[in-house]
This record gives sequence, structure tokens and C-alpha cells, in this order.
Amino acid sequence: MIKALFFDLDGTLLSSHKTLLPSTIEALRRCKQQGVKVFMATARSPRLAQKLGWPEDVAALFDGGLHSNGACLVMGSETTYTYIDPEAVRLCVDEVAKHEGVQLSLHMEGDLHAFNHFMPDRMLAPWGMKREDILPLDDFAAHHAVKLLIYYDYLLEATGKLMPQTLYPALQAACGSKAHIYLTDGGSPMQVASLQASKHLAIERVRQQLGLSREEIAVFGDDLNDVEMLSHCPNSVAMGNAHPQAKAVAAHVTHSCDEDGIAHALRNILHIIP
Repeated sequence: MIKALFFDLDGTLLSSHKTLLPSTIEALRRCKQQGVKVFMATARSPRLAQKLGWPEDVAALFDGGLHSNGACLVMGSETTYTYIDPEAVRLCVDEVAKHEGVQLSLHMEGDLHAFNHFMPDRMLAPWGMKREDILPLDDFAAHHAVKLLIYYDYLLEATGKLMPQTLYPALQAACGSKAHIYLTDGGSPMQVASLQASKHLAIERVRQQLGLSREEIAVFGDDLNDVEMLSHCPNSVAMGNAHPQAKAVAAHVTHSCDEDGIAHALRNILHIIP
């Protein structure tokens, strides 16, 4: 019997329009009525997750959040962080600097940020920031980074631009032994996290805190940074729109995020709700 659910957000729980489908909300409500705990497991920071604009009753469906690829764990009033090796941060910053136009942000505890570029005023609200949330890209930032994001055009204004082909292997060679490096969203942005942080590891922490077996949880995902958690869970579900590697390791594949994939899986694959 499934007693806890863990959902990636973008491309999984959220539709391509970044909304929760009515069928998804209703399915989650039915799960909660049956005593099933619900968690998000996302690369988003807590602040960006909060910017989805969910009404209070929808936000209340979630028992906690595994943010920044598992590096920030929010359970009730408690938040814990797992930091990237500062040397890996420095190596990433140096490597990115060799590629013209490539931008980088450090996400720190408390949703503070540091950038290798100037962040214009028009991008502060979409990133969920105020000007005072931006700190210098210095040694303090390197020691407090929970996630690195590498992208083009402030990320949100990028139009399918791919990372230079040489950057990913260069980062792997420079610091692949010191950090997890993910190439996501079809080869556009990259994400860097601590070797001690991943969605899978954070899910394991929560699972153990709840006293559940692996058979009593289910995970949902769609992208490369979901592969590890999908491959380790016997009740894993990849979305119909998922990356081929995510589909290959998942125990099940449901419909896409725009085609009631969450409700279909909870009802017809995992049989949690009628």
C-alpha cells in the first residue's frame, strides 16, 4: 500500500503551462483523504515553488518539499541544506567564464543568489527575488551554495539555445568527482548539486523519517535529474513526455503532464484512488 508520494514539478505535476490540471488537484485530494502523504521533489527553490500561485487549500495538499534537487529539504517549520563543495563551485565558475554568453547563478540558503552577470530589474520578480537577495559572487557564496544553475539569457528569456557542446564534458572533467552535474530540459540549462544531495537521497531521508519501506512510496518524474530516484523506487512512474532515459528506468510510464498523466497513474497504475 502506497503511503507517500513524491512528485517532480515541471513536466510532471505541472502541465506545460505551469499549472495543476483540475484532474491532478482532485486526485491529490483523494490521496490525502486516504491518509497518503504528498511531497514535491523539484529543482526549484522554495521561493520559486511558492510563486506558482496555488490557493491555500491546494498548497495545503503538500506535506513538505525536496527543493534544489534535494539540497534543500523543507519539512514543516524545519529547513535543512546540503552545500556543494566550495572547490567544485569555484571550478564551475572558472569553466563557465571560458564560454561567451553563458550565465551562472548560485542558489544559497534562505533563497539568496549570486550571479556571474548583472540581473536586470525586469527579471527580479520572475526569479522570485528582490535586489537585496543578490550577494556578490565571492568566497562566502561559494561556501553556501546549494545549487548552481548554468543557462543563457536569464534562463526565462532563453529560446531553446543549447549549451556549448564542450561545456558539459569540461565541467565533468573539472569537478565531476566533486559534484553532481545535470544537463536538463533537452540540453539547455545545466544544474550542479552536492555529491551528498539528490532527489533520491532526500526521498530516502524522508522515507526513513516516516518509517516507510521502499514499497510504500511512489515517485514521479520526467527529466534526467529524476533518473536516479526513478531507478531506485519499485513504484516509479515516468510521464509520457519524459526523457527517454527516465522512461527506460521507471517501473511504469503514464500519460503526459498535459493528458491527465498524474490522475491516470494514481488511479489505473498504482491503484491508490478509485
